[in-house]
Amino acid sequence: MSITIKGHCFFLFLFYYTFVFLSSVEAQQAAVSARFEKDTIAVQNNQTFANRLLLINQTNKIVELLSDADGTKTLEGLIRLPQKIILQPKEERAFPLKYIADRQTINQAVQSFNINLTAADQSIQLPKVSFCTVLKIDHALLLQLDQTAYYLDQVTGRSELLLRTVNTGLIPLTVQLRLSGLPMGLELAGETFPITIAPGGQEVSKFTITARSKKVMGDAELQIVATNADGAVLATNRVRILTVGSVKRFGTDNGLDGQLRNNSLALRYVDMDHGLSVQQVQGFGSLNLGEEAKLDYRLNVDYYKKQQALNVYDTYVDVKTKHWGLKLGNIYDNLDQSINGRGLKASYLWDKGRSISLYGVDNSYMLLSQLNNLIPGGKIWGLSYQIRSDLNQESSISYLHNNNAYRGVNSDQINGKGYLRLSEKQLLNVEGGYSFERLVGSGLNNQALAMGFSYHASFGSYQLTSINYYSSPYYAGLRRGVLQTDSRISRTVGDRQSLSARLSYLDNNPAYLTGDRNAYFNYGNRIQIYELGYHRDLGRFKLDLRPYWMVQRSTDLHVLLSSDLMNPAPLNANAGVSGTHGIWESSAVRVVTDLNFSNAAHRFSLRTDYGYTYRNTSGRPMAPFQSVRINGGYNYGVLGVNAFVQINPYYVTDAASLSQMSDYRIYSIGPNVQWQAFGNRLQTQASTMYSYYGASRSNNFSINGSLSWKAKGNWKFTADIYYTLMHATSLPLSYENGVDGYNMAAVTSYVYNNKQFRLGIEKGFGGPSSIKGHSLELFLFEDNNNNGNYEIGELLGKGVLVRIGEEVAVADARGRVKFLAMAKGNYTVLIENNQGWVSQGALTVVLSKNQRLEVPLVKTRILKGGIKVVRNRYMDTNPSLAGVRLNAVSKEGKVYTTLSDVDGNYVFYLPMGGYRVSVVTEGMAFSIDNPACEVVLDKQQLIQLPPFMFRDERRKMEVKRF
Repeated sequence: MSITIKGHCFFLFLFYYTFVFLSSVEAQQAAVSARFEKDTIAVQNNQTFANRLLLINQTNKIVELLSDADGTKTLEGLIRLPQKIILQPKEERAFPLKYIADRQTINQAVQSFNINLTAADQSIQLPKVSFCTVLKIDHALLLQLDQTAYYLDQVTGRSELLLRTVNTGLIPLTVQLRLSGLPMGLELAGETFPITIAPGGQEVSKFTITARSKKVMGDAELQIVATNADGAVLATNRVRILTVGSVKRFGTDNGLDGQLRNNSLALRYVDMDHGLSVQQVQGFGSLNLGEEAKLDYRLNVDYYKKQQALNVYDTYVDVKTKHWGLKLGNIYDNLDQSINGRGLKASYLWDKGRSISLYGVDNSYMLLSQLNNLIPGGKIWGLSYQIRSDLNQESSISYLHNNNAYRGVNSDQINGKGYLRLSEKQLLNVEGGYSFERLVGSGLNNQALAMGFSYHASFGSYQLTSINYYSSPYYAGLRRGVLQTDSRISRTVGDRQSLSARLSYLDNNPAYLTGDRNAYFNYGNRIQIYELGYHRDLGRFKLDLRPYWMVQRSTDLHVLLSSDLMNPAPLNANAGVSGTHGIWESSAVRVVTDLNFSNAAHRFSLRTDYGYTYRNTSGRPMAPFQSVRINGGYNYGVLGVNAFVQINPYYVTDAASLSQMSDYRIYSIGPNVQWQAFGNRLQTQASTMYSYYGASRSNNFSINGSLSWKAKGNWKFTADIYYTLMHATSLPLSYENGVDGYNMAAVTSYVYNNKQFRLGIEKGFGGPSSIKGHSLELFLFEDNNNNGNYEIGELLGKGVLVRIGEEVAVADARGRVKFLAMAKGNYTVLIENNQGWVSQGALTVVLSKNQRLEVPLVKTRILKGGIKVVRNRYMDTNPSLAGVRLNAVSKEGKVYTTLSDVDGNYVFYLPMGGYRVSVVTEGMAFSIDNPACEVVLDKQQLIQLPPFMFRDERRKMEVKRF
């Protein structure tokens, strides 16, 4: 019994003292209470966020506190805690804290902000208090293209597309690019494996678009989508791929399958990785509303089944009459600011040449999106007055007001452009602009100017093109902070040869208002190129040889100096040394060899760019080093192959993707096949590509294929497959979404694959025959004998560009060009100076019915000569030889005239043939001993005539004998 009582007493005693101890600890902890007003805050890049620290002194004495951030950014905000906090007895205080979400503050998707408070009275203990931030990354990625549209080269059938992927956020992003939308006959080659982009960093990706045959015509739209590893869309963009054929229908786009139809509708089902399935509706068409009135429309709708969300894009209704027009939906235009959004464009037309347009556009790409939290675009409204001449030259003046909510910047901009035709072969284009930009809520503003001109001239065998532009750093237009000049002069030196010289200088150094979102990926770059060129046309072979000297400079370039990708540091001119501003410079001597061959069965192109870099301050790799870029392709019938090789960096910024030990090497090769059967009703194509990228030691394989079957009644069934596999054996860094946010982890092996299937059914309504209008067929030939008529043996104008207004076509192998669906009226036909052929002036056509015209082309030759004075001992002064008129009369009776210069020299630029050259002496105070001479111009490019003997007769002397 006693043991039991003692045991109970012991437990009661222990419980009592435990309770007293815990009560005292609790009393000490509650002596001063501390907490944050918000425990979790959602933050956005470059925006401020705030919280409050709440303190209560429960004691009857003064408490003095010291704060410590516990290794976090808590005490580094815009509004900070004081170093020492004094609380009066029973006092409650709130201390505001304010921060800006930049790279100095935020470097994790989920980040902790901690505070340890220490009391001077050691008997008072306070717990650690903290709050967390959650970073929104919806708007962190930008996809930028260097052009709004790309033309396929007429000779090679290729076009190179440069895509810049920019991470404007605060944490690294791993991005997968997907490109789709090209029709049958066009194929795409390039790197689409996942890339990790540091905060503020960027990656430039190169893609090559190739036409499998010269029959590809019309326009296509390439869709570019960037997703993360979960398949969520981070950014999108679209770009037009333009091809030129020998038949052009006025005002008509391609059909969904590349065929010209009046109306078409397609239904598709797309199955992608990560459980993503999409149902698509696509359509376009044109409806005649009466005399000189029509309605054009386009529809693109995607429905994401799992997310139960709609995306509507590239959708509009466009009504045009003789004097007014109204377009609702997606608006695309370029008024020195890129208008690519949703809204309206209302136009009034006085005639075919003069119009005024009113714009009201929300510059967001999607017309409607339930899937993405879109970047708020600029609210743009403006006016544009345009005058277009018969020669397709445009003058305009525009005013735009842009209220950009995302950047927090308002701007007003006026810009104009015009032209001056100095002569038939000289054209001067001028442009200029003024902008006023304001940072909302700050009082900061900047004014800026822009101006530029381009000059195009042809002087016989010489052709000169000079493009020059300057805009001050804060200019609100597309070319912000640019100084550019690009001038080229070329001269034909034979029947199929030419020499050229080129000077190119580009200094890109924009500036942004403090707080502008664009400021954090601002960097400057400068590229100078001094080039000589030689071109030789060997019939089906064409050879270009262009040696050049290239100097590059890039500033404020952030690169990775260590494994700390969360805090990238810039690299200055001394490789491997961190600094406030990074400057990389390089100088190289390079040479391009371009060889092309084509006939009815074979098509081959090879471009080699070899260089010796003797200066490279980045040290990646150490100079001097050699580099080469090779891009080639070959097609024979249904088979083809494309290849690309690059060894060592070409641009100075290429080295930014290199770690200290890696090599810059890219190898790509891929075969392709295109097959048609059953009268072209069945069309199939497939292509594969293998690539190796040395910076990440990654092997990449992709395959895509498509099949279409044309059925009766304009029905069409399609199927497409896309597959990508990437295996990297040594990726330096990756990121895993852990408990504490994005943690860095080394990865020695990484596998990624992506697949996509698409099934579709299309229906075409109407056809080319249902579109009203007349046709104009042109037959181009080289008029060797200068009689204006085609004769057997004269060359055909194959590959010559023909322009009527905004419509462009290229002559086929038989020298034919055809324009369809043209309204009645007057048209000016322009023949582009191509392959050494020129037209004999502009051709004006009055179109009231279908017409076929022969267009003679000529190749000019240079005829030079001079006038020599016969000495007269009775004359004290030399006669003036300037302005003497000379005529060259062809065998057909056509007269060409020129004037001599101050030294008596003269030059004719004449088509091949026979001429009688003479000096006009009628009514003049001089005579010519040899007044005329005969000459025949053939394949010889330059002919020098003997001098005309000039006899001054201002004073006549008569001598009489007595």
